[in-house]
Amino acid sequence: MDIQLLPIPADELDEIRRTGHDLHGHPIEVSEDRAPGRQLRCCLRKSAQGERVALIGHAPLPTNCAWREVGPVFIHADECPIPFADEFPDWLDEGDRVLRAYDHNGAMRYERNVVVPPGGGVQDALRECLADPEVSEVHVRNLLAQCFITRAVRRTQPSSAGSSDNAIELMQ
Repeated sequence: MDIQLLPIPADELDEIRRTGHDLHGHPIEVSEDRAPGRQLRCCLRKSAQGERVALIGHAPLPTNCAWREVGPVFIHADECPIPFADEFPDWLDEGDRVLRAYDHNGAMRYERNVVVPPGGGVQDALRECLADPEVSEVHVRNLLAQCFITRAVRRTQPSSAGSSDNAIELMQ
């Protein structure tokens, strides 16, 4: 099964950067990163020392339902300097992760939620979750802080690296 990792959509990022507010009306907090290694949800890279980053409120679940929650995430304050790669970011396996599975209505599928330890194979765990036809997307989060990292969905159509849909393809 092919999987897509979905960073924050480009149109949402453009609006946030243009207005200086996230889509929930909160002003963004921009700073120069003095502690490199922040997980950036715009390009699924880690920040480098001196990069301008912004803290925003983001609701990763696209469905407007009770399960939709807003939480803090980091993005590049300006356009991402490096385009998306079409490979799984190695750093996703560096820490404890929790995978939260959701159905097509946006309801959580508790029986498919899983904790993945460091080096435990996030890719394989995503494939296992998405093998369930009742699961339409899986959110990857940091276990301790519960911060959202990325959405994972089944690939439904071919795409190319750096395409406008902000997708990173994982091939089996």
